[in-house]
Amino acid sequence: MLHSDVVLEKSARIRALRQSGLLDRTAQEQFGHLTDHVRDVLDVPVAIVTLVDEDRQVFAGHSGLPSPWAERGETPMTHSFCQHVVDRAAPLVVPDARLDHLLKHNQAIGDIGVIAYLGVPLTLPDGEVVGALAAIDSEARAWSDADMRRLRSIARTVEKEMEVRISESRWRTLFASLQEGFVLGRVVRDAAGQIIDWRYEEVNAAWYDLVSVPAGTAVGRTIREVFPGIEDEWVNEFADVVETGKAVRFTRQVGILDRWYDGVAQPIGSDRFTVIFLEVTNRIAHERRQAALLQLGDKLRDVRNVPDITLAAAQCVASGLAVDRVGFGPVDELSETIDVPVDWCAPGITSVAGKHDFRSFGSYIANLKRGETVEIEDVRTDPRTRDNLTSFAAIETRSLLNLPIMEGGRLVLIVFAHARMPHSWTMDELQFVRQIGDRAHAAIARIRAEETQRVLNGELSHRLKNSFAMVQAIATQTLKSVSERDAVDALNLRLRALSHAHDVLMQQSWSSARLQDVANAVLQVFEAGNRFVLSGRNIEIGPRATLSLSLLLHELGTNAVKYGSLSVPHGRVEIEWEIYPREGEDEFHLVWRERDGPAPSQPSGRGFGSRIIRMGLIGTGGVELSYEPEGFQAAMSASLSQMQQA
Repeated sequence: MLHSDVVLEKSARIRALRQSGLLDRTAQEQFGHLTDHVRDVLDVPVAIVTLVDEDRQVFAGHSGLPSPWAERGETPMTHSFCQHVVDRAAPLVVPDARLDHLLKHNQAIGDIGVIAYLGVPLTLPDGEVVGALAAIDSEARAWSDADMRRLRSIARTVEKEMEVRISESRWRTLFASLQEGFVLGRVVRDAAGQIIDWRYEEVNAAWYDLVSVPAGTAVGRTIREVFPGIEDEWVNEFADVVETGKAVRFTRQVGILDRWYDGVAQPIGSDRFTVIFLEVTNRIAHERRQAALLQLGDKLRDVRNVPDITLAAAQCVASGLAVDRVGFGPVDELSETIDVPVDWCAPGITSVAGKHDFRSFGSYIANLKRGETVEIEDVRTDPRTRDNLTSFAAIETRSLLNLPIMEGGRLVLIVFAHARMPHSWTMDELQFVRQIGDRAHAAIARIRAEETQRVLNGELSHRLKNSFAMVQAIATQTLKSVSERDAVDALNLRLRALSHAHDVLMQQSWSSARLQDVANAVLQVFEAGNRFVLSGRNIEIGPRATLSLSLLLHELGTNAVKYGSLSVPHGRVEIEWEIYPREGEDEFHLVWRERDGPAPSQPSGRGFGSRIIRMGLIGTGGVELSYEPEGFQAAMSASLSQMQQA
């Protein structure tokens, strides 16, 4: 074999030996009982199990080895016969080492008394020869074939134990390197056999870190001893795992630690179970904050004033942060005071409702006036608050968070959170509070915009009414000499119908109008009380449809008063509308139906009013008129999209 091949082979063997974990254990605890057996069976004074490392041989087991080698547990290669067993991957039979040309200069002869040596190779499960099992005599000895058979038989037992210990070592390495917490537990039963607790039999290093328990203090104790007052669910659920034999996944809080854990518990028989888990406190907190923000969004859609917005923001802060006090209040920038109407407090924490001077608590009011969120980890160390500790002691506060609510560049409100202990505000917490501030600012801006729009709409409505009144006045004066007064009155009434339609549209900033609101506004001019019966879903319709429908209903109502069902005391008008699903797009259908009036007759001519009616809902027709004995009826249709077009 080439020298380079020998070096590579040796390197592979050394690597396999070191990765096996066998070198990490003391000699007597591994194979000492087997070396005792070799001494008894072969009647020798010394027996050893060696592992041959790069520049030493380590005793994985020994019996009868003299001092100081027994205490050292290893020798240098100058004292090793076993290295030759490993290098040759074959047994080594030495009747008298003093006469052996290979071994006669080995220092084990003089220092340890190795005269006769019988060694067989020890192989790892993957085939690497890493050591030897050897019988040693301090006198020359002729080894027999029976000696070799017996030693080989014991060597097979050593190899099997090596395999078990390698597997165990690898498991323990994995066990120790896990970042997840691992528990091997056994349930504790009372005299009646009921599970009342469970005991830690094994935990890994990560477990201690995840639960903040001093290392080495859990094994042998029960969970109720390690965590007095822990929730019963931490016993009951694992009891169910043992009793039912079914694994369970859990996400639960340890209240006394204020931490959340997510993991899996599995039964392994004999009242034992395993648990592997991770701490998920931050994930749970993040999910809780996201849920709080969603709820805040829902609330802000319905509120219509700034105090309600601030209250909703404060409630959101309380549900998303682990703090002891949350509140809000309006701020007077000139006097630098806040008036807190109400606050939420944890049990045992005093309310701070009332008026307070910011300067009594430090200088951070300057940050708030600039619209900056103020987060203070510890009032005792922050330069803005450390000179005002008496004020903070009076309200039991060591850490605080202040969220300014600005309006028009001015500080108008504060949402605050207090904690009785120092608290390092995380980026997730600060982002959460800033998101609350953004939503509150947007809601306030929306309210202010709506208020401004209402003022503008009111002013515009007032001007339109004046314009319509002026048009009516001009029409009246212009047509003063016209002898056909019915036509003049009809014009004025049509103008009034358009005016009412504009009023309804103004309520929605001219974007849309409710159909029933439009109908009621137009039909009220006829002073017919409950003789108009309306039925249908109060859908939104666009400005174009609003104006068309207003004129159409006005003309139909005028005709009903003059010639139809409203011309008699007990007549009535039924107005029904419905939406019919159609392939492509839905269709809107409206019916005007007159009842209990005189029998209708079809008009001989068509005036302007008739043309308005036949133009239909959006000015494109789609009208069917019928003059049945039971009453006049007009059926009109249009696509829903056209009815709702802006």
